[in-house]
Amino acid sequence: MLIIGIVLLLFQSPEYTGTIIHVTDGDTFVLQCEQGSIKIRMDGIDAPEKDQPFGSESTNFMKQYLYKKSTVKTNGVDRYGRTIGTLYVDGININLLSVQKGYSWHFKKYSSDPELSSAEVQAKKEKKGLWEDPDAIAPWEWRKLNSK
Repeated sequence: MLIIGIVLLLFQSPEYTGTIIHVTDGDTFVLQCEQGSIKIRMDGIDAPEKDQPFGSESTNFMKQYLYKKSTVKTNGVDRYGRTIGTLYVDGININLLSVQKGYSWHFKKYSSDPELSSAEVQAKKEKKGLWEDPDAIAPWEWRKLNSK
Protein backbone atom coordinates (compact mmCIF):
# COMPACT_ATOMS: atom_id res chain seq x y z
CA MET A 1 0.00 0.00 0.00
CA LEU A 2 2.81 2.39 0.87
CA ILE A 3 4.41 1.86 -2.54
CA ILE A 4 1.11 2.65 -4.31
CA GLY A 5 0.79 5.86 -2.28
CA ILE A 6 4.33 6.93 -3.17
CA VAL A 7 3.76 6.20 -6.88
CA LEU A 8 0.52 8.23 -6.83
CA LEU A 9 2.34 11.16 -5.21
CA LEU A 10 5.05 11.04 -7.87
CA PHE A 11 2.48 11.28 -10.67
CA GLN A 12 0.29 13.88 -8.99
CA SER A 13 -0.10 17.05 -11.03
CA PRO A 14 1.48 20.11 -9.46
CA GLU A 15 -0.50 22.76 -7.65
CA TYR A 16 0.56 26.41 -7.96
CA THR A 17 -0.19 29.23 -5.55
CA GLY A 18 0.36 32.79 -6.66
CA THR A 19 -1.28 35.90 -8.06
CA ILE A 20 -3.11 36.41 -11.35
CA ILE A 21 -1.16 39.11 -13.17
CA HIS A 22 -2.92 39.06 -16.55
CA VAL A 23 -6.29 37.96 -17.90
CA THR A 24 -6.24 37.04 -21.59
CA ASP A 25 -9.94 36.20 -21.82
CA GLY A 26 -12.67 34.42 -19.89
CA ASP A 27 -10.81 31.11 -19.66
CA THR A 28 -7.10 31.99 -19.87
CA PHE A 29 -4.85 33.92 -17.49
CA VAL A 30 -1.25 34.24 -16.29
CA LEU A 31 -0.38 33.20 -12.75
CA GLN A 32 2.77 34.62 -11.13
CA CYS A 33 4.08 32.12 -8.60
CA GLU A 34 7.30 30.81 -7.09
CA GLN A 35 7.93 28.80 -10.28
CA GLY A 36 7.58 31.90 -12.50
CA SER A 37 4.83 33.16 -14.81
CA ILE A 38 2.56 30.34 -15.95
CA LYS A 39 -0.13 30.67 -18.62
CA ILE A 40 -3.21 28.79 -17.44
CA ARG A 41 -6.11 27.48 -19.56
CA MET A 42 -9.07 26.83 -17.27
CA ASP A 43 -9.98 23.15 -17.19
CA GLY A 44 -13.40 21.95 -18.32
CA ILE A 45 -14.77 25.30 -19.49
CA ASP A 46 -14.83 27.33 -22.70
CA ALA A 47 -15.62 31.04 -22.51
CA PRO A 48 -16.82 33.23 -25.38
CA GLU A 49 -14.05 34.64 -27.57
CA LYS A 50 -13.23 38.33 -27.03
CA ASP A 51 -14.94 39.37 -30.30
CA GLN A 52 -17.92 37.09 -29.66
CA PRO A 53 -21.12 38.27 -27.97
CA PHE A 54 -20.62 38.13 -24.18
CA GLY A 55 -16.83 37.82 -24.63
CA SER A 56 -16.04 41.09 -22.85
CA GLU A 57 -18.39 40.24 -19.97
CA SER A 58 -16.69 36.88 -19.54
CA THR A 59 -13.24 38.50 -19.59
CA ASN A 60 -14.36 41.13 -17.06
CA PHE A 61 -15.65 38.37 -14.77
CA MET A 62 -12.12 36.96 -14.70
CA LYS A 63 -10.51 40.38 -14.22
CA GLN A 64 -12.07 40.68 -10.75
CA TYR A 65 -9.52 38.05 -9.65
CA LEU A 66 -6.49 40.06 -10.81
CA TYR A 67 -3.84 40.42 -8.08
CA LYS A 68 -5.66 38.08 -5.69
CA LYS A 69 -3.98 35.12 -4.05
CA SER A 70 -4.97 32.12 -6.14
CA THR A 71 -4.34 28.40 -6.28
CA VAL A 72 -4.39 26.36 -9.48
CA LYS A 73 -4.75 22.59 -9.38
CA THR A 74 -3.26 21.45 -12.67
CA ASN A 75 -4.38 18.73 -15.04
CA GLY A 76 -1.77 18.63 -17.80
CA VAL A 77 -0.78 20.86 -20.70
CA ASP A 78 -2.77 21.68 -23.84
CA ARG A 79 -1.53 21.64 -27.44
CA TYR A 80 -0.58 25.33 -27.19
CA GLY A 81 1.69 24.71 -24.18
CA ARG A 82 -0.69 26.24 -21.65
CA THR A 83 -1.07 24.56 -18.28
CA ILE A 84 -4.61 23.25 -17.83
CA GLY A 85 -6.01 23.81 -14.37
CA THR A 86 -8.80 24.63 -11.99
CA LEU A 87 -8.60 28.06 -10.35
CA TYR A 88 -9.44 28.52 -6.68
CA VAL A 89 -9.71 31.90 -4.96
CA ASP A 90 -10.55 31.88 -1.25
CA GLY A 91 -11.41 28.18 -1.61
CA ILE A 92 -14.00 28.83 -4.35
CA ASN A 93 -13.76 26.89 -7.62
CA ILE A 94 -13.78 29.74 -10.17
CA ASN A 95 -14.10 27.38 -13.17
CA LEU A 96 -17.37 26.12 -11.71
CA LEU A 97 -18.50 29.62 -10.70
CA SER A 98 -17.93 30.87 -14.25
CA VAL A 99 -20.31 28.21 -15.60
CA GLN A 100 -22.83 28.76 -12.78
CA LYS A 101 -23.02 32.49 -13.55
CA GLY A 102 -23.26 31.96 -17.31
CA TYR A 103 -19.82 33.33 -18.23
CA SER A 104 -18.70 30.10 -19.90
CA TRP A 105 -19.83 26.75 -21.26
CA HIS A 106 -18.94 23.36 -19.86
CA PHE A 107 -16.39 22.15 -22.44
CA LYS A 108 -17.76 18.62 -22.77
CA LYS A 109 -15.27 17.69 -25.50
CA TYR A 110 -12.52 17.72 -22.85
CA SER A 111 -14.44 17.29 -19.60
CA SER A 112 -17.07 14.93 -18.26
CA ASP A 113 -17.30 16.70 -14.89
CA PRO A 114 -20.90 16.21 -13.69
CA GLU A 115 -20.71 19.34 -11.52
CA LEU A 116 -19.86 21.53 -14.53
CA SER A 117 -22.55 19.83 -16.59
CA SER A 118 -25.18 20.38 -13.92
CA ALA A 119 -24.09 24.01 -13.46
CA GLU A 120 -24.51 24.67 -17.18
CA VAL A 121 -27.99 23.13 -17.23
CA GLN A 122 -29.03 25.26 -14.26
CA ALA A 123 -27.53 28.50 -15.66
CA LYS A 124 -29.29 27.89 -18.97
CA LYS A 125 -32.59 27.18 -17.20
CA GLU A 126 -32.27 30.41 -15.19
CA LYS A 127 -31.09 32.39 -18.28
CA LYS A 128 -27.96 33.58 -16.49
CA GLY A 129 -25.26 35.51 -18.31
CA LEU A 130 -24.75 34.36 -21.88
CA TRP A 131 -27.88 32.22 -21.60
CA GLU A 132 -30.01 35.40 -21.76
CA ASP A 133 -29.57 34.88 -25.51
CA PRO A 134 -31.46 31.71 -26.50
CA ASP A 135 -29.35 31.57 -29.69
CA ALA A 136 -25.96 31.87 -27.96
CA ILE A 137 -23.25 30.26 -30.08
CA ALA A 138 -20.73 28.07 -28.29
CA PRO A 139 -17.11 29.28 -28.61
CA TRP A 140 -15.99 26.14 -30.48
CA GLU A 141 -18.70 26.81 -33.09
CA TRP A 142 -17.81 30.52 -33.18
CA ARG A 143 -14.16 29.66 -33.86
CA LYS A 144 -15.16 27.37 -36.75
CA LEU A 145 -17.40 30.06 -38.28
CA ASN A 146 -14.77 32.79 -37.90
CA SER A 147 -11.55 30.94 -38.78
CA LYS A 148 -11.38 32.23 -42.34
